[in-house]
Amino acid sequence: MRRPVGANDPAMLAREYATSERLERRRQNVTGWLRGDEAWDEALAAIAQARPHRVLDAGCGDGLFTRVVAAPAVVGVDNAPAMVERARSRGVDARVADIGKLPFGDGEFDVVVCNWTLYHLQDLDDGVRELARVLRAGGRFVGIYNRDRHMEELWSRVRPEAIIEDDYDDVLKRHFERVEHRDTQAYTLWESHDDLQAFLDAFVEMMGPLTAPDGPYPFKVTRRNRVYVAEKAAA
Repeated sequence: MRRPVGANDPAMLAREYATSERLERRRQNVTGWLRGDEAWDEALAAIAQARPHRVLDAGCGDGLFTRVVAAPAVVGVDNAPAMVERARSRGVDARVADIGKLPFGDGEFDVVVCNWTLYHLQDLDDGVRELARVLRAGGRFVGIYNRDRHMEELWSRVRPEAIIEDDYDDVLKRHFERVEHRDTQAYTLWESHDDLQAFLDAFVEMMGPLTAPDGPYPFKVTRRNRVYVAEKAAA
């Protein structure tokens, strides 16, 4: 697993998530056209298959994913107050909390969701242990991450070290009985240089200034994602 230096730096994360603006602009449907099998759809299906009553979205960000989870009770937590405020504005039951010390009792949830968040944790093992703790026996973890060669058409040209593969098999297997991969492949197409530059500008706090390639346009990238589905041991 490789991540840019500072991906879990508290000072950088505090600056980056002081508002929800850049996170929302990094959503590729804001600047580009999407095609293919979306990881969000696969993750939502994995949640629904568990027929949960209570779901926790850990690292819920601005709540866009949280609010479409189908369950009677859905709670979101994030350690950035601005993200929690934005999630609440979308009608999400969102609370300020750290994944390393969740304010819930053992086994309170049927499903725990944690999308594109584990690489921000100061202690990965402690964080995953805590996520497993608040799951009931037989409960399910669901998380979307990037797999090998994700968006390599773009990152190889603007920031080669940003071609990331998130590999959480080992840590999940330490805390869950079974770990499954559900891989997806989809595409984003930016019609113009300005559209792609607007997307890259949303990474400035985390990665510094980035310059969109000269072309050709439309510019197409392949999104290779992995949905981790892990099951906690039954009682």
